[in-house]
Amino acid sequence: MHTDLGPTDWGHVDLGHDDPHAVYILDLDGTVLSTNSFPHWVFYLMRAPFPRVGMIRRLSISGLAAAMLMQRKLRLTGHESFKWRLQRLWQAATDGDGGAGAQGFVQRMVDYVRPELRPVLAAAACGRIDAVMATAAPADYAQPLGAAVGVADVLATPTLRPIGEPSNVGQQKCQSVLRFLASRGWQNRRRVLFTDHEDDLPLIGVCDAVHWFGSEAGRAKISRTWPKVSIRSGFAEAGNEQ
Repeated sequence: MHTDLGPTDWGHVDLGHDDPHAVYILDLDGTVLSTNSFPHWVFYLMRAPFPRVGMIRRLSISGLAAAMLMQRKLRLTGHESFKWRLQRLWQAATDGDGGAGAQGFVQRMVDYVRPELRPVLAAAACGRIDAVMATAAPADYAQPLGAAVGVADVLATPTLRPIGEPSNVGQQKCQSVLRFLASRGWQNRRRVLFTDHEDDLPLIGVCDAVHWFGSEAGRAKISRTWPKVSIRSGFAEAGNEQ
C-alpha cells in the first residue's frame, strides 16, 4: 500500500544542502508524523474495528485494551510492559487477517504526515535517496506505515519479543541503525537524521547532521552533548527541500 505524499514529478525534489548520497534516518513519532502514533494505536485497539473478528471477540479485545490502559494510568504497570501486552493483544486480534487491521490504522495515520517532509519521503519512495525509518513504535504497525509513506526499511520494536526485551529506543535504537547500515554496506556513508526526541542522543552522536523537530531546550542539549553535529531546524529547513 502506497500513499501519494509528494509531487508527481519526483525528479524535481531538491534535497537542498544535504548530500543526496547520504543515508537518511527518519524517526516516526513527532518527526515524520506531527503526532505520537502510540496513543492513537491504543484507542484503535479499544475501538477494535477488526474486520475478521466477531462482535463478542471485538468486545473482549476492547475491554482488555481498556483494562490495560487503566492499569497504566494507575501506574500499576510500566510503559514497556504495557506496550508488550498490547502487542500480544494486537497479534491475537489481527491473526490471519492479511494485514487488514493494520491497513485500517495506517490509513488514519498517514493524515498526520508533516507536509514539510513529503518531498523527502517522495524522494525515498522513488529511490532518489536511501532512507531508513528508526522508531520505538511497535513494528506491528510501524512497518506497514513506513511502507505507506515511502520508506521500505523500518527498524521498530519487534512484533515478537521476549518479555523484558527493550523497545527500539535510545542505545538500542542506535545499535539497530548501525547494524542495518553495516548490513547494507552503508557504514561509511554520511548520516542525516530527522528526529524530535532527546532519547535519540546516542544515535545523534553517530550522525553527521540532524534536522531537529523538537524543543529549543532539546536542541540546546544536543549542541552541548554533541557540539560537532550539524543541527538544523526541521520546521524551517525540511520544507525548503522541495
